[in-house]
Amino acid sequence: MSEYLKNLMARAGARVKAEEARELEHLRGRPDRLAAYDYFLDLAATGLTPAAAAARTGRPAVNLLCLQAPLELFQAAGLSPFKVFGGSQAGASLAAQGLPALMCPMLKSVLGLSRLRQEEKTSGAAGEVGTSGSSGAIPWVLPTTCDWVVKYPEMARLAGLSGLDSPGLSGPLHWLELPHVKDREGSQARWLEEVLRLKDFLQNLTGRPITRRALAGAVAVYGRAWRALTGLILLRRAGRIAAPWFFLTTNVFFGDTVEKWTEAVEKLIPAVAKNPAAGRRVFLAGSPIFFPNFKLPRLMEEAGLTVAADDLCSSERLFPGGVDCGDPSEFGLLEALAQRYHQGCLCPTFADNDRRVNNILGQAAPAGPDVPDAPAGVGVGAFEGVVYQVLKGCHPFDLESFSVEAALKAAGLKFIRLETDYTAEDSQNLSTRLEAFRQTLGVGGI
Repeated sequence: MSEYLKNLMARAGARVKAEEARELEHLRGRPDRLAAYDYFLDLAATGLTPAAAAARTGRPAVNLLCLQAPLELFQAAGLSPFKVFGGSQAGASLAAQGLPALMCPMLKSVLGLSRLRQEEKTSGAAGEVGTSGSSGAIPWVLPTTCDWVVKYPEMARLAGLSGLDSPGLSGPLHWLELPHVKDREGSQARWLEEVLRLKDFLQNLTGRPITRRALAGAVAVYGRAWRALTGLILLRRAGRIAAPWFFLTTNVFFGDTVEKWTEAVEKLIPAVAKNPAAGRRVFLAGSPIFFPNFKLPRLMEEAGLTVAADDLCSSERLFPGGVDCGDPSEFGLLEALAQRYHQGCLCPTFADNDRRVNNILGQAAPAGPDVPDAPAGVGVGAFEGVVYQVLKGCHPFDLESFSVEAALKAAGLKFIRLETDYTAEDSQNLSTRLEAFRQTLGVGGI
């Protein structure tokens, strides 16, 4: 590595660490910090990387670029699925050269962090930097959700990443081809076939079969995690947990075993239930939010807005829901998983995606979502408006925002669309618009 490149990487690594340190310092200094949050803070502080997750879980890691792959299959195979993400602006700056100027900020951050880690490994630098990315011969599962994910191997090559089995990737690659029309019988059959192929890929990685017993156990483990998250979501509906804390809790999910994360959430619920309820509740939709870039949640909070619900894949859509299986056989479990992950997904990359609008409207009702009863004394109320975030370069959410806006406004909901990126330069403009939006809440509409 040239001296110039060494200095460039050293400066970038320092900026990445500084970004994370600033966000952690802000969270630790909040007046609403509870001891029950420390588990999630510690996970973020000690590193959200596939290598760190593998060390904590004692299981080999597999990189994912989307939540479309049934997580229960990895659990049953004795593997640790890791959702690769990046919320670092400093990391994104390392991947700018040779890539489109307007591309997915999250993947640009992933590419930059991966390059940083690759150069550190080559030079023998100690320690891992950044919240995600990949190092070592870690297998990859790439669901074909959006064009950015499909082109990720090519972008990795252009960003200067070396690979073994595929361009720009450091381990075996498995494509999980996603049918983008849900309601066709042929699409559902093809998706089941893709899930069966994923099962074979994971079995080949470990050299051992995924048994019916292991699969049933994994479904039970993730079912408990989903119920725990649902309990926290109910408290969020009541305005009892601030947005930065909720995003931290879900963002670190892949950093440890499912069981430990679930236990931590179960301990968090009674502590959060004692918090006073906040007002001016809104729904947050659009592009995902990843640590350490909690810019928008913080600005919304400063503007007097409480995020009471969202449909982000980095947050409430962490799981597609519980798996209901009437057939306990191995095939029955696999079929139930395939159906749940396909039909339950609200990703804008699907052609028939009226469910996204219906999901938002359904949660606007005062009775709240169709989930178990809230804890005693906790009221679940409707939100007053919708904030729709579009990350520049996130084309599926950008395009869908227009149809979502029309449908929600027709239903009487207040709506604001915010286009942003990972930089802080637009913070004042966003704050002004959010404060003006808050003034409109409670005036007409629902």
